[in-house]
Amino acid sequence: MAGDREAFDEAMQAAANSAWEANWDRAADAYQEALTQFPEDVDALTGLGMAYARSGKSRKAADAYGQASNLAPEDPVLLERLGKALEELGQWRKACKAYMAGGTQHIKQQSLDLAARCFQNAIRVRPDSVEAHVALLKHYQQHKRIEEAVGECRALARIYRDRGHIDYGIRVCKHGLQLSPRDSRALTLLDELRRTRQSLRRHQREEGQAPETALQTPRLVALPDADTLEFRAGFSEQPAEQKGSPVDRARERALTQLAESVFADDEGSGTTRAERLGKEAVDALISQAIDFQTRGKIEKSIGAYQRVIEAGAEGPPVRFNLGLLYQEQLRFEDAVAQFERTVSHPDYKLGSHFALGECYRARGRVDDALEHFIEVLRIVDLATIQREHADDLITLYEHLTDGYLLKGDEDQALEFANSLVTFLTKQGWEDKVKLARQRLDTLTQQGPVVTLAEALTVPDYDRILESIALSQEYAKRGMYYTAMEECHSALGSAHNYLPIHRQLAQVSREMGRIEESVKKLVVIADTYHVRGAARQATAIYQQALKLAPMDTSVRPKLIDLHVSHGQIERALREYLILADSYQQLAQMDKAREIYEEALRLVPRVAEEREWKVRILHRIGDTAMRRVDWKGAVSVYEQIRGLAPGDERAHLTLVDLFYRLDQPRRALEELDDLLRIYREEGRSGHLFTVLGDIVERWPDVIPLRARLAQAHLDAGHTEEALDHLEQLGNLQVDVGQIAHARATIQAIIALQPSDVGEYKRLLEEISEE
Repeated sequence: MAGDREAFDEAMQAAANSAWEANWDRAADAYQEALTQFPEDVDALTGLGMAYARSGKSRKAADAYGQASNLAPEDPVLLERLGKALEELGQWRKACKAYMAGGTQHIKQQSLDLAARCFQNAIRVRPDSVEAHVALLKHYQQHKRIEEAVGECRALARIYRDRGHIDYGIRVCKHGLQLSPRDSRALTLLDELRRTRQSLRRHQREEGQAPETALQTPRLVALPDADTLEFRAGFSEQPAEQKGSPVDRARERALTQLAESVFADDEGSGTTRAERLGKEAVDALISQAIDFQTRGKIEKSIGAYQRVIEAGAEGPPVRFNLGLLYQEQLRFEDAVAQFERTVSHPDYKLGSHFALGECYRARGRVDDALEHFIEVLRIVDLATIQREHADDLITLYEHLTDGYLLKGDEDQALEFANSLVTFLTKQGWEDKVKLARQRLDTLTQQGPVVTLAEALTVPDYDRILESIALSQEYAKRGMYYTAMEECHSALGSAHNYLPIHRQLAQVSREMGRIEESVKKLVVIADTYHVRGAARQATAIYQQALKLAPMDTSVRPKLIDLHVSHGQIERALREYLILADSYQQLAQMDKAREIYEEALRLVPRVAEEREWKVRILHRIGDTAMRRVDWKGAVSVYEQIRGLAPGDERAHLTLVDLFYRLDQPRRALEELDDLLRIYREEGRSGHLFTVLGDIVERWPDVIPLRARLAQAHLDAGHTEEALDHLEQLGNLQVDVGQIAHARATIQAIIALQPSDVGEYKRLLEEISEE
């Protein structure tokens, strides 16, 4: 049965909101609610796994990721997350298997660097995994990373040696030496393996055994298939694919599609002879246009493409090629008109945006150029980022575009546009994007998403990102000062690049220097704020507050940020936390001041009354802590006026009036509350509340009388007798003889087992 889509969407939105606030328990509850509607929704299961993982519930995280992965077995990210959860549970073998599966899927999707990361993770959890080392060796060899490839050969050789497979160890070692003949460690290991083999064979001969039998007998586990070791000794002689700019790629695609359309066979397709003759004419024009274009005859090619369009064959490949030809002739307006027709087509979206940016830049319209160039980078960046960060990345690019356009700094905008063009026209830019994103994602684990655009503003950005990655690795090994040195080295050429400062703050935190880390984070957040990157500033402020939740200097910055961007409810929540911090520091006046500031914001939220009541309750609590009874009365009377049925306000006023020796007002307040209970049909709650009040004020006769009467009205004979007896004693003690007689008469009317004693007591009282 299909679930309720509206309820599902509401639950997913609630989960996303809770995740943004890092309230992972609440997020998990919301994802579970969503799954009650659609139990096999991959996004909901993924979100649930993330919420459990973030809250340290690795077992539940593994279960959720496992279900999601079963439903989407080709999603490598899910397999990676499953591997991480299993790793945290200490299930090394299963974690290794998940990481390996993730790497395999990444390879199928041509995400080779991400595949390598999976294989590295697999090796980390199971250092003796032959399959993982082999996969990583193939990756390094394919990318001509000789040193790393030889390192994997050495690792494999040691594994085979330890398992008793000396011949396989020698074979892998020799393969490593084919890649790097002078590798001293491989040479040393090969010599060791040969000596081990000679020693083992000599021992076997002395024992009368065939040497090869001993060498082929597995001592630990069975060998993998023999073809696991069938590597190529050299590299392919074929050159790697030349990946030009997005425009170059789109041009090749357009030419290919046009050529294929020319050679498409229409025989038997149901077309008439006239239609076939018409197609032949168009095909001739297309062939002519392609020929002129490839031979550099621009004018003739433009004419041919125009005739193709006049013939009614104006598909995206024709329009895109015509736009490129106009661009070459510096007819930018004509070029823009063509690219605007192709920019929405999936095959030409990237190339069209890039070409539009170039045209606008050439005409001096920097703002328009920048808008298209940033869109190119956004598309490229989104293609590589992890799915759960996509929405954040989209928002950041929107703000990035607005930021450059609103600042009006044409020189800065032009410099940024030029850097983007330079990057996107270099050979192999797509591989560089993947590597850069992989390194940027490690920063995302410790804070807000970082855009590729932000990285490209830094000179020698790839070296900077490598330094950050090295710093993280050093920190993991406890080499904190080396990690800090790596960051400071990077700052020498990119002192304004905030991710470096974020890494420094992280290292300080891992060293236990919390105060230093918080100060660094605040400076970073302030800088993001000044730059107009509110989302990133918010995330960093929140990161600082997690480390120092009682820091009363940081939270006001976050409040100001929320207010300036119209996020009033978030600001109010932070106000309450800030005031609570002051209360815990025994600074009651400051806490009251913060609450008053929050009240001034309340008219700007939809649920004004609810928020006002909530804050007034906090102010009332503050007054109670300061023993300011009269001030507290004023506050709770305001609450009662806003919310007449607010139980807490009524009960607190009852207590306050007794403290202020105003019993009449206390009883009026109590009677109002009891009336509300009766009107709402909450009589059962009445006994609980009256019982609590009588327990607090046991000698107050009117309170005891009301509790006794309530039990009488409900037919609770035993409870009524108990309270009537205590009421009578209180009345006698204070000399209220007439009232005492009435109370005893009420007891006698209930016919208790010892009614005679009450009758005698009544006679004694009557004689007085």
